[in-house]
Amino acid sequence: MTDDSDEAFFLVAGPPARGDDPDLDAVEDHLVRADPTGSRVAEVLRDTYDQLLDGRRRGRWNYEELRKTEKTYMGTLVEINLHREFEFEDGGVTDYKIAGVEVDCKFSQKIGGWEVGPELIGQICLVIWADDFKSEWRAGLVRMTQDRLRTSTNRDAKKTLSLRGRESIRWLWTDAGNLPPNILLHMEPDKRQRIMNARAGRGNRHGQARLFQMCRELHNQVISRTTVETVGWGLDDPMKRMRSNGGARENLRKEGLLVLGHQDNDPAVIAALGLPQPRKGQFVVTRVVPAEPGDVRPAAEIEGKRWRRAEESDPLVTAPLVPRNSR
Repeated sequence: MTDDSDEAFFLVAGPPARGDDPDLDAVEDHLVRADPTGSRVAEVLRDTYDQLLDGRRRGRWNYEELRKTEKTYMGTLVEINLHREFEFEDGGVTDYKIAGVEVDCKFSQKIGGWEVGPELIGQICLVIWADDFKSEWRAGLVRMTQDRLRTSTNRDAKKTLSLRGRESIRWLWTDAGNLPPNILLHMEPDKRQRIMNARAGRGNRHGQARLFQMCRELHNQVISRTTVETVGWGLDDPMKRMRSNGGARENLRKEGLLVLGHQDNDPAVIAALGLPQPRKGQFVVTRVVPAEPGDVRPAAEIEGKRWRRAEESDPLVTAPLVPRNSR
């Protein structure tokens, strides 16, 4: 029988209550104070996926495109990037020391897949799971005791959590769990194909052609720096190709498109049009038409005229020029 079937004879009591393990309580309190909503951990996980995919140089957007060795390195990168983000102390036998307590970091693409070596028996582990396809993640704390581990080991003498062990995890940030989405992974396949297969009419500026097509396809949503760099892979400065001076902002006006960012007059226009606000390095694209007198839909005043977001049936009109602050 498997370890889990053996556990049918035991009562699974769940995670330890507050006060039963003071060190675990101290680590939990420290982490929640440092990241009350879990947003910092979520951003680290998003950045780690993007770091491995290396979209700017490779044009990759799908975790399944990674080699086996690259996938294995994900856990190491998560441990390193969390260390940098939260500036934990170095541990002695573990990765970190949090609130004066030794804590090891374990990442897995599968809940329960965390592998524990003999040196970690009795130690607290921060166990993390994430799935880019589901845009979900979870993190929790568990003390690795023999009765919480399977009896079987792998070739490296490592064990995984048993059913009792998984039930003993004290999950953190239980109201969180949404991983910042991988836009290219989750968009409609035909739309993604049009973007990634775009080619310049002449010359070899295919990266710029892909960025222009992305602006035609992705409207009224925040486009991340990573998405821009992945679509524009191979370009020296894909972010520059989104702006004026020959970039998307200038060239796509004739198609009625506004390519808006985080600075100058863009935030005011974005707010007036009811669009999501991008942060530094992000963009939002929308098609606009003049707003007729009496139109109550959200509109922005640009070049002395009111403009609203276009409907699919609206005719194509050259978009206005949103003023740039002089520098």
